[in-house]
Amino acid sequence: MRYSNKQINNNIRRVLEDGKNNDDALDLFLMMNMMNDLGTERSFVKKGPSPSDIHMNLIGNNVIDKDDFKLKMASGKKFLTQRLVVKLSPNCTLYAETNHSSLQVCINEKNITTMYLDSYRAEDVAMWIIRQKQNIDKYMEGWNDVLNKACKKAKGNHMALLAIRAIFTNAMKDYTDIKYEIIEQKRRARIRVTLPKGRLGVFLDAWWCTYKEKLPPQIESLKILIEAHRKNILTNFCSPKS
Repeated sequence: MRYSNKQINNNIRRVLEDGKNNDDALDLFLMMNMMNDLGTERSFVKKGPSPSDIHMNLIGNNVIDKDDFKLKMASGKKFLTQRLVVKLSPNCTLYAETNHSSLQVCINEKNITTMYLDSYRAEDVAMWIIRQKQNIDKYMEGWNDVLNKACKKAKGNHMALLAIRAIFTNAMKDYTDIKYEIIEQKRRARIRVTLPKGRLGVFLDAWWCTYKEKLPPQIESLKILIEAHRKNILTNFCSPKS
């Protein structure tokens, strides 16, 4: 999979909105850049290479210091498996291990950065790791710009949520007999409204990019529905019993 700049920016924004910290977002950013550098998959390769084979192909390279890559035994596993650990920078370490015949590589032991490299030979993966050592500083040069854009976008979404809450609360100030809840979602605010004296409810969706135009008509339709519901309750209450 290749990530476009837009996908990278959106993914970073989402993980920040989900409550992840900047370090998690940075590791995800590095993972997406590394994935973009993987190269063409080899269709004839059906099984991921072993960490030991990759390690053998790293021996003797003149880019990664011999003390910065080593084989270890993976801890916490039911069966003993080897794990390749490669230090690319003081704050970025790759971990590669085989799980059910699948080669899984992650950054700083974080699940959100897991990469599955099953269609590559051991020498392909070794050369890829060497390139990541060479490219890590270049990746970092673009990080601050992506982070700033993501934070600005996330802030814009939060401001939209506050505006939606203000618009709806003000519009409903005379409807004291209804209950509502405004739920923040990734691209919208979902407003759950419970109609008077009952369990019936409706949902309004206010999308960040269109709420200014579309929320007011939705609110007017909701008011009509509320009035109709009230009249129905009143009619049923006043109707003589047969």
